[in-house]
Amino acid sequence: MTLALGVFALVAAFIWATVGTLDPRDTVADRDVPTAEVSEVLPDGRIDVQVYALGNRDVRLEIQFAPDADAIESAAMRPDVNFAMMEMHMDGFDPPLQLVEAGVWRANLKLPMAGRWVVSVGFGEDRAEVEFDAE
Repeated sequence: MTLALGVFALVAAFIWATVGTLDPRDTVADRDVPTAEVSEVLPDGRIDVQVYALGNRDVRLEIQFAPDADAIESAAMRPDVNFAMMEMHMDGFDPPLQLVEAGVWRANLKLPMAGRWVVSVGFGEDRAEVEFDAE
């Protein structure tokens, strides 16, 4: 019995020393700093895309579109979004976008696999692309 308590105390001390020295910033994804981002000038305006890889294959996508003054029609359009794996030869998927405010959209999604991904955002043939790693 005494030996079991001694082993338990030694294991508990080891675990406490390991966990106690971890910096929480090293173990939790920073939700305020984008993992990847891109800004592109398209024919109708500027599009900014930020990807936040939050861990466990969870991703937050934020899109801002600032149309040119003469591109009123594009301002009301929802951008096309497509996520695809870099190494796989399969169709990607487009997540539902939530309109946050005029010209600003957000999507929260869980990717089906960890790995290297590319997200393509834009209107018709005019697109911005950014690559990122999802774990």
